[in-house]
Amino acid sequence: MKKLIDDNELQDNTVEKKSYTGIIITVILLCVVLFGCISVAVAVKRFTSTTVSSAERKHKEMVEQVITIEQGSSVANIASTLSKAGIIDSEAQFIYLCKREGRGSSFQPGEYTFNNYMDFYDICNTLESGYVKQEFVTITIREGMWAKEIAKYLEEQGLCTYDEFMEAANSRDYDYDFVQQIPERDILLEGYLFPDTYNVTVGTDAKGIVNKLLARFDEIYSGEMRMQTTVQGKTIDEIVTAASVIEAEVRYPDERRLVASVIYNRIAKGMKLQMDATVLYSLGERKERVLFADLENPEDHNTYYVSGLPVGPVGNPGAACIEAALDPADTDYLYYVLKDTESGEHVFFNNSNDFDAAANAYRSQLD
Repeated sequence: MKKLIDDNELQDNTVEKKSYTGIIITVILLCVVLFGCISVAVAVKRFTSTTVSSAERKHKEMVEQVITIEQGSSVANIASTLSKAGIIDSEAQFIYLCKREGRGSSFQPGEYTFNNYMDFYDICNTLESGYVKQEFVTITIREGMWAKEIAKYLEEQGLCTYDEFMEAANSRDYDYDFVQQIPERDILLEGYLFPDTYNVTVGTDAKGIVNKLLARFDEIYSGEMRMQTTVQGKTIDEIVTAASVIEAEVRYPDERRLVASVIYNRIAKGMKLQMDATVLYSLGERKERVLFADLENPEDHNTYYVSGLPVGPVGNPGAACIEAALDPADTDYLYYVLKDTESGEHVFFNNSNDFDAAANAYRSQLD
């Protein structure tokens, strides 16, 4: 009987301990759940808060920035611009709030002054007001244009003088790493004045216009492209120079990578490129036919005169030609001859005999 009483007492004590343990575990679980709910609530509140910049918690003083919102910019574009300028902390939050609040459709292009204390509504109201909206001139830089042609075009548009643009295009005073890596030469930034359509605020000086073109180049020449360039053992300048030759030689899009292969194949064999577009650039004159006398022009862009690539780009190439220069077709082609003057299509060859026959046949059509 004594043993039975002892066992019962032991059993009661065990049940009591288990009860206390269960209570403790329950309390702990409730705390974890409560803490989790509070964390989620805080996170949701922070994401949906209309204060899209916490910069006031980072800076003691208000910092103002003048930011240009281009014509046709999407909410995502604007969010990216504001984020890079430090006006907002989260692009995703800004985009979410615009959708939630129905903002964005009335945003206007222009130059605006923002600061790092503005909340979501302040930013939206500013973008919708057009208060400091400026007059724009829309310009189009075509693929393959020479810097001198761009300068003349901008002068005709009344944005700057020819000389002002050429001076700006010969400066290294721009905050881009690729600019500092360009070898010294005439028209330093030839090849990097990226062809595209731009809205230029009236009053922007030549340096500001050049900076806009360089910024677009920096955007297009992506990190992946830079990595490809390094892996191939080339420099950005070599790729841009090759791309400029492709741009000048090719009218038929499918031939870009083929012409790229011809360029690299000839260089690999120690052959001069002998490409007519480089002759025209060296002459500073665009004309329908290149004469034999033109080939002898002793200028470092003339690939009948120099070996390898020209000393620098022979125009400003677009994205497709830059991509072709980075990814040439796998061919053994060394020559090509124009086949169709309307489409600009060529015929490609890997031996000089076939090339000479085709070249003679083409010349006979011109005579």
